[in-house]
Amino acid sequence: MVINIEGLDFAYGAGKQTVPVLKNINLNFPEGEITAIIGQTGSGKSTLVQQLNVLLKPTAGEVHIGDHVVTSKTKEKALTPIRAEVGMVFQFPESQLFAPTVLEDVMYGPKNFGATEEEAKQAAEEALAKVGFDASLFEQSPFNLSGGQMRRVALAGVLAMNPQTMVFDEPAAGLDPQGQAELLDLLKTLRDEGKTIVLISHQMEQVLALADQVVVMKDGQVAAHEPVEELFARPQAWFADQHLDLPETIAFQKQMEKQGFTFEHLAKTVDNLAEQLAGQLDPAALADQSTVQKQTGGSQHE
Repeated sequence: MVINIEGLDFAYGAGKQTVPVLKNINLNFPEGEITAIIGQTGSGKSTLVQQLNVLLKPTAGEVHIGDHVVTSKTKEKALTPIRAEVGMVFQFPESQLFAPTVLEDVMYGPKNFGATEEEAKQAAEEALAKVGFDASLFEQSPFNLSGGQMRRVALAGVLAMNPQTMVFDEPAAGLDPQGQAELLDLLKTLRDEGKTIVLISHQMEQVLALADQVVVMKDGQVAAHEPVEELFARPQAWFADQHLDLPETIAFQKQMEKQGFTFEHLAKTVDNLAEQLAGQLDPAALADQSTVQKQTGGSQHE
């Protein structure tokens, strides 16, 4: 499902007490792609994504979500079907668990949008399987689970509604490295299934590994919106101006470029960085360096 935002402004409050947050936002979120939204704290990222599943409505402008058009005048009743099509996974989503058992918690969303008991149960079981949750724990209380298991249940609760678009606000926050890797694999799988994924993240390595395109927010406005390769090809000074760090491989690549090395494409991984550098290094110089290291014992402290 394609989402387009046209001329969107948003402000909290009313009358003379308004606080502008988003200004003249024009964006397109392509179907079947992962779009990452980055920017320093307070740049408007979370407010922006809440327009996508209509937790908030624009003060001005339009949000086109599939066949739906949302404006400041759209009635609350018209927003309900949109929320079934755009799933929202908040930061630390496990804090929203509430039902007596895992299965009941995941069934809640489908039932709330009109599914029968049997349909909701089937959707819940399939969603829990997709996130790798142990079926023997379906009747356990979600509050007796580990943090990682609770996160899986919360994600399954959104997946069970089978939304065409999924919005994630810092989904890897608080997860250990294995949990983060499993989550990234899940997001890639959802994209490969044709779902539109929108992801807020402060982790630049995660953005580099996952995103097809990136939106950079600054002071409530879009500072950049382009494919990930084009974004990270920008000068290092530009990222400093946005108060953003570069992924480590990209920062190293840019340092090597200053020393005369060339790269055919963006180095998304350490292995890819090494492959592109290997052909440009002088084998004789490397051999001489190795000989010196052996002669000195490989240490400067002897």
